[in-house]
Amino acid sequence: MIQSLKIENYAIIESVEIQFDKGLNIITGETGAGKSILLGALGLIMGQRADTKVLYDQERKCIVEAAYLNYPKAINTLLEEEDYDVDEVLTIRREIVPSGKSRAFVNDTPAKLDLLQRLTNELIDLNQQFEITQIRERDYQLQIIDALAKNESLRAEYKGLYNSYTHKKKELEELVSAESHQLKELDFIRFQYNELAEAEPLADELQSLESESSTLAKVDEINLLLEETNYLLFDSENAIKDQLSEIQRKWSELIDTHPKIADGAEQLNNLIESLSELGFLKNEIESTLNTDPQRLQEINDRLDVLYRLHRKHSVSDNSALIQIMDNLKDNLDAYENRDQHIAQLKSEIESLHKELTIKASTLSQNRQKVFKILEKAVSKKLEALSMESASISVDCKESQTLRSDGKDEIQILFKSNKGGQFLPIKNVASGGESSRLMLAIKSTIADAMELPTMIFDEIDTGVSGEVAGRMGNILKQLSKQHQLICITHSPQVSARANNHYLVHKFDSKNRTYTHVKLLSGDERITEIAKMLSGDPPSAFALDNAKDLIQQQNI
Repeated sequence: MIQSLKIENYAIIESVEIQFDKGLNIITGETGAGKSILLGALGLIMGQRADTKVLYDQERKCIVEAAYLNYPKAINTLLEEEDYDVDEVLTIRREIVPSGKSRAFVNDTPAKLDLLQRLTNELIDLNQQFEITQIRERDYQLQIIDALAKNESLRAEYKGLYNSYTHKKKELEELVSAESHQLKELDFIRFQYNELAEAEPLADELQSLESESSTLAKVDEINLLLEETNYLLFDSENAIKDQLSEIQRKWSELIDTHPKIADGAEQLNNLIESLSELGFLKNEIESTLNTDPQRLQEINDRLDVLYRLHRKHSVSDNSALIQIMDNLKDNLDAYENRDQHIAQLKSEIESLHKELTIKASTLSQNRQKVFKILEKAVSKKLEALSMESASISVDCKESQTLRSDGKDEIQILFKSNKGGQFLPIKNVASGGESSRLMLAIKSTIADAMELPTMIFDEIDTGVSGEVAGRMGNILKQLSKQHQLICITHSPQVSARANNHYLVHKFDSKNRTYTHVKLLSGDERITEIAKMLSGDPPSAFALDNAKDLIQQQNI
């Protein structure tokens, strides 16, 4: 339910905070006092477009904030899906700054208007005399029937199966329709796969081949270097190793003559050992060096193949080629298993169709049991609302195909006069008739269907006296289980209020303001009396107002 509504700098409202309560909340006031302004502000909370024209003070921002308590569980699911905090109190706020920019917040977190619309669709049911479209929609009419038939659980099961059924049908259609296209692609896929499979790329071979190719390309230079090194170090007449050995011998002979000569002799010995190790390394290189020119050609041919495949598939390494080859193989396997997959899908679709048909029949049977119950109950309420000749009829036709909600094409038809023809509500019901019909239907299903906070904007226009009293009784009964906010000019409806708010204007030196006040007992009597006879109210009107209120407390 709506716990509170705060409005700042909106139209002629400077600052208003309304604390709503359970039951029937009545809002009254003179024409032009600002009752419709409250709905306009609430429209911002419902995600409607903002306009800077609503800013009375163009230097300040407009703020509209609504707090909701005991809201439907579906709201929690929606908030969690969108990664919003879930709190005991749900707060929705709109801000319009003088520049024209509008911002929305849910629990103090920025939000898009789409989210506000989805949230308030579950939180608010707005009913205005000339904008009552909900009861004219077939989907909503079917929801009414299913609520009375207690079909919610079965319909949810059916919906889950139906989603699976349509998904598999779509998958089958795509497989079949894509057959000719796939056949054309299959040869190309097979060619690509065979080309890669024949090449047999290995994940780590590229670097090894490139290194070996580089070595073989320089084999003559390497051999010449090794020969030159061996000659200068070991085999020439003045080989470096021999010269170092002679110098080391002479240093060793003079070790006792100076403390540092021993260090020099040791370093010379180390140089000689290093030269010996270099000789071993030279021999090792010679033994592993492949001088076969055919091997170089083989490596280059292999690299050419790999580089060409890299360019063709726009990759830079063999691991990516292997992944592409695996994907191509999966595609080939999938196509080769296509017939088996199609047969399996057909079997699953047939099985789902049988199960859906059974559940659809059960849904239909349950629905048909409540047609007369709804028709009788609504017609009785319409009679109480001075529409004695009006009635409804539920028209049900069996669909040739399964639908997302079963096999029934249901429409609630309406006629306002005896002997008239039952026709769709949108074709025959006037604004006043639609509002009373809507009230009759919603009060009938209130016990069976979860309803959000219902807001009624002057749906009692055109009715008065006893009929208005009956309408007030229906609203009062409906409010025992649901929060209602009703904007009205009817004293009979106002007398049924649990909470009565007065919208009124007052003038300051420079401007006019709208204010909202929760009326006390005596204030209620005076306000209802004014609605009966005008301002100031007569003594008779005051007594009549007392009687109207007291009748509701009996």
